[in-house]
Amino acid sequence: MPIVRARLSLFGGDTVVIRCSEKCHIHLMCENEVERKGRHSGFGDILTVNDQNTAYVGIPYKGVWDVLIDSKCDSLEHSISYLPA
Repeated sequence: MPIVRARLSLFGGDTVVIRCSEKCHIHLMCENEVERKGRHSGFGDILTVNDQNTAYVGIPYKGVWDVLIDSKCDSLEHSISYLPA
């Protein structure tokens, strides 16, 4: 099961556009400032889109966002871009 990961620094109001050749589970996870300093482990907010080829995800606030695409396809084609606010 292929997994694609990307890391983006985004601002509130930005829209992340994810396109895949097959239906996928798409997750965006924000790394909070406190977590980056090592006081906590894990992630802050998690935004999820299930079983979609294309997703437009609005970013609620500024932060470093990890994009995770989980697919059952062995030859997944994908693109990750964003539209600034």
